[in-house]
Amino acid sequence: MARRRPIIVSASRRTDLPGWHAERLAGRLRGLLEERGQEGIYGVVLWTRFPASLLRPPLRSLLEDDLSNLVVNLTLTGLGGSSLEPRAPRMEDVLPVLSELRDLLGGAERIRWRFDPLIPTGDLLGRFSLLAEELVALGVPTCTFAFPSIRSLRGDLVGRYGALNVPQWPHVEARAAFVRRMVAISEPLGLRLLSCSQPEVLGYHPAVGRAQCIPAALLEGGRPEGRPLPRGKDTAQRRHCTCPPSVDLGDYRADTCKSGCLYCYSTLGGPDAGETLPWFLRGR
Repeated sequence: MARRRPIIVSASRRTDLPGWHAERLAGRLRGLLEERGQEGIYGVVLWTRFPASLLRPPLRSLLEDDLSNLVVNLTLTGLGGSSLEPRAPRMEDVLPVLSELRDLLGGAERIRWRFDPLIPTGDLLGRFSLLAEELVALGVPTCTFAFPSIRSLRGDLVGRYGALNVPQWPHVEARAAFVRRMVAISEPLGLRLLSCSQPEVLGYHPAVGRAQCIPAALLEGGRPEGRPLPRGKDTAQRRHCTCPPSVDLGDYRADTCKSGCLYCYSTLGGPDAGETLPWFLRGR
């Protein structure tokens, strides 16, 4: 029997599986390992705001002993616990665990910081500067960012943002000026800025690169035996997404994210998605 082509596993663009559904995620990963074996999984990309969940059972043993070629897309905006991200973890809860996560993954380059989306509220530039310094000190080399989407599965989002008092950018020049300020902070630190699926942002400053949230070069580098990466465009993603194909383990309906972010574009997310914290943050 011919061997099936290895897959890249994504968990998950659709919801925070590590943070809210760790047991479910662990079960799905174990099922894939049983079905395909280690050789059938090229790499695993985890998306979360809750890095502490990766350092505890049931996920830690899987990441330590059973899975290889791991990458974590870590969303950290500094708004955790605010009205905009009411049930996301606070910055001071996230930063202390990142050195342990770096060691678990085998290098800080495998933590991909997402300062996303850029909501013009409070001291946005100050939060970026503070977090950039902390993450660069840890060794994290990149920051992926995006401006809020204006359309999604919900349809037009501008009216929704207005109804929920989510601050909006007044005009394109305000966005461009902010990106230039981000570059002025990031370049001296050696932090590379990457724009996700918004090609117009690349024109705001030549230092901004094109993001790839399923990072092909990094995943290929994790396969020293030279096995080829699954190629082609992931047609399930947005028009300007450059990521290679992946198999996403999340489901909007079955695995609802309960972080309650006001700007959430899922039809099942947002402020009414739930009222409890993940088990490892209760009673903090």
